[in-house]
Amino acid sequence: MSDEAIPQEDYMYVAAIDFGTTFSGYAFAMRHNFLKDKANIHTTNWIAPSGGITSLKTPTTLLLNPDKSFNSFGYDAEAAYTSLSEDDKHENYFYFRRFKMSLFDRDKRLTRETKLKDMVGKKELPALEIFTHSIRYLKDHLLKRLENSGMKTLPGDIMWVLTVPAIWDDPAKQFMREAAEKADILGGQLKIALEPEAASVFCQVLPIEKLEGADSVGLRCFSPGSRYLVLDAGGGTVDITVHEVQRNGSLKELDCASGGAWGGIYVDQMFKEMLEDIVGKGVLEGFALANTSDYIALFHQFEAKKRNIPNDPSEKVTIKIPQTLIEMFEDDETGAFHRAIMESRYKDSLTLVKDKVRISNECFRSFFKEAADSIVDHVRNLLNSPKVKGTKNILMVGGFSESLLLQRTVRDAFPDCRVIIPQEAGLCVLKGAVIFGYRPKTIIGRVAKCTYGIASTTTFQHGKHRKEKLFMAEGKERCKDIFNKHVTLGDELKMDDVQSESEYFPIYKNQKSISLPVVTSCDLDPSYTDEKGCKKLGPLNLTFKNPEKGSEGVKCSMIFGETELKVKAEEKSSGQTVEAKFDFLSLE
Repeated sequence: MSDEAIPQEDYMYVAAIDFGTTFSGYAFAMRHNFLKDKANIHTTNWIAPSGGITSLKTPTTLLLNPDKSFNSFGYDAEAAYTSLSEDDKHENYFYFRRFKMSLFDRDKRLTRETKLKDMVGKKELPALEIFTHSIRYLKDHLLKRLENSGMKTLPGDIMWVLTVPAIWDDPAKQFMREAAEKADILGGQLKIALEPEAASVFCQVLPIEKLEGADSVGLRCFSPGSRYLVLDAGGGTVDITVHEVQRNGSLKELDCASGGAWGGIYVDQMFKEMLEDIVGKGVLEGFALANTSDYIALFHQFEAKKRNIPNDPSEKVTIKIPQTLIEMFEDDETGAFHRAIMESRYKDSLTLVKDKVRISNECFRSFFKEAADSIVDHVRNLLNSPKVKGTKNILMVGGFSESLLLQRTVRDAFPDCRVIIPQEAGLCVLKGAVIFGYRPKTIIGRVAKCTYGIASTTTFQHGKHRKEKLFMAEGKERCKDIFNKHVTLGDELKMDDVQSESEYFPIYKNQKSISLPVVTSCDLDPSYTDEKGCKKLGPLNLTFKNPEKGSEGVKCSMIFGETELKVKAEEKSSGQTVEAKFDFLSLE
């Protein structure tokens, strides 16, 4: 990894926030320590008020007061809401769990006004407000830790890094940036890191003894000219990318990042569906609301069990069922819970012993099947693709990758590949994001996930353009909805390089601004912006300092090779800078 990638800004610290679907946390490093040892990255221990659970991340759970002000986050939020519900005082509070995946809903347009329902499902608040509260808490917790350690900081001392899935679209990235800025993180001191990239960067600095599956031969996957597939399996999404190591240790993406919603929470969903099949959906929902602490403890227990499933197919997995759930279901009918199991489709897979359910090995493994099959199928297709063919190393990171069953599934599916799993796979993204903050140019090349363009107009040409696209402007025939392409799906995008330059002209004289709709397509060469596969992201707004000069045309230079889109614009005649800003969260 080249030391030339270290930025010149004199930041004392780089602090990373990994905002996950199920768990979140932060890490940081001091510049002088980082230069000596790149793996010298600090995390924090989170302790649950009840049960004494200690972990390096805290649940992504937010509790707001009835007036919508902040109450608590993480384990503290779980404990506070549990206490409120036990005293029957929780009704007017706002309780949100596992809400990150709301930004991955491809069927709904994400805006600043997007709202999320709380756990009860009866109240909702703007998603931007919910994410802002959460990021602010993690930021303030880190600053307090530094202060308590005697390390006083000024606002300009810290470069912040916020992680996002690589498969997220541009509006979701902008949403996270705006939430962070609303949480009082200065925009100029904030970088967005893509999760599988961060993990890949971190694994490069790990010693061999911390990489399970690696040996003196295995370490060649990090030597110049080698390539490896990064399988980042988190709580919500699975991000997959393929990197090739360059001569100076930097990394180049070989194919566009891909993946899907196949994370660990979908295994939880299968377990939940089993419970619903036994007691009924209404009973389980009522249990979750009336006995929140028991409900949370049940799924914490399941979380621990799913990480270490017995190899012996005859060995069962034991889950303790809260007595409150059994009592709620049985009411006055003793033994109803046992009968419900025997009448369910799981009767041959479950055994009830007092308050414990013994689940057959085969049944427990079936909870993983849908997610694991989707992951394996996707990896197989990717390894067989022309750009990636020949890749023989798979690097498994992310919290879901700590599941021994998922590890075995991947190893069995790809016996010719070396599968490498770092210690504490769930922290690779977080710690790697710190390294990325110091070395943002480690990733020197990415691949375009889609075709980008601007919805523009041009002179109408009869016989070429569709008649319904004709309109008149300033007495001239114009054609609307033209897809003016800037980048093509699959293009190699180099860091800092301007990938595309185009000129745009106002339709009318003395316009003070232009709003250029940014459009994407899953096709290589779309003609119009309303074709199938096209999606409007939002406008690129250009504001002229001198409208008369602006009417002579604007030259836009776009950079697509970084983690966020960038644009530079200037007046064609004078070269004067034009204010240019993407707005992917507008209601348009």
